[in-house]
Amino acid sequence: MNNFKLYHLLPVLLICALISACDHETDEFDGPFLVDRFGEFTVVQGLGISQPTVDFAAGETVFFTAEFNKNVNWIIQITGMESGAVKRIEGFDRSINAGNATWTGGTTDLPVFKAENCMVELLVPEEPDFMDAGEVEVISAKIYEGGLVTDFETDPGADIFFGNFEFELSPESGRRDDIPAAQGDTYYLLRGTDNSVPNFFVGLMRINASITGETYMPFPTTVPEELYFNCFMYSDGSPHTIAVIQFSFDSNDNGVYDDGIDANFQVPGDFPLTWEGWRHINHPLSEVGITQEQLEKIVAVRFLLISDMNSQPDPPVPVDYCFDFVTFTAGGPLEL
Repeated sequence: MNNFKLYHLLPVLLICALISACDHETDEFDGPFLVDRFGEFTVVQGLGISQPTVDFAAGETVFFTAEFNKNVNWIIQITGMESGAVKRIEGFDRSINAGNATWTGGTTDLPVFKAENCMVELLVPEEPDFMDAGEVEVISAKIYEGGLVTDFETDPGADIFFGNFEFELSPESGRRDDIPAAQGDTYYLLRGTDNSVPNFFVGLMRINASITGETYMPFPTTVPEELYFNCFMYSDGSPHTIAVIQFSFDSNDNGVYDDGIDANFQVPGDFPLTWEGWRHINHPLSEVGITQEQLEKIVAVRFLLISDMNSQPDPPVPVDYCFDFVTFTAGGPLEL
């Protein structure tokens, strides 16, 4: 081949090489993409559970495995068979493994898990006919970090004070176990009973710092911006119930709460309890306008039960709410 022909042939060969390279790259990209989007779904490996039992209190974890022929949205749903707690782990992948599906004992929907058998379900929302299932036994539940005030698992006795206003607190108020508690087996109920007057302040419950064995609340930090109040609160969705949370400061340094003397710092805004079920309530103490020095002398936490008399029928109906697992955490809300 003479130089003239070679000179004219080189550009053609170069263009062909470029086209071939582009086609090769496109094939590698479009292949998995088209399978993920249009390919028939098949299960390569069903649901696997790394161990039949798990001791979260000892720091153990459990992970789940599965494999599909293509990338899909998947959900691992774990349900406590006694507590009703639910944990969901979600992802988009063709492989489920320890890297994307490890359970450390936490919950997505309250209550929290307890020592119990749990149902594990593998779901693919785009494939409603598919579901795989298994079980794992929780030997001991996760230990949550923070300074626990009370979880009501033992009778608090004189460490809790009840007070009435226009309404009367019902005899049903107090420690109860007739619905699943948010944590453990027992919770506390505040319920008003008098239907004969337009009500506003119904009653309150004051948890004294003495319940912890200390004169003042033993917080994990006294920096207001770093300290978070947490509790689990239950509502039946009634439109008439309002909760108020306050923190009582020992104004006269006598180590106890004195009504009319000691100051109460209130979480801003009331809590209209319009939801149904348990909910995690959490707030930084910086929201209540308290100083670090005052935090060092908090002698009580108060829960007030209030009726929204503007929405009440005539005669007014009872109002109530439940709460559980009162705790303080440092650096952020309680991690469920």
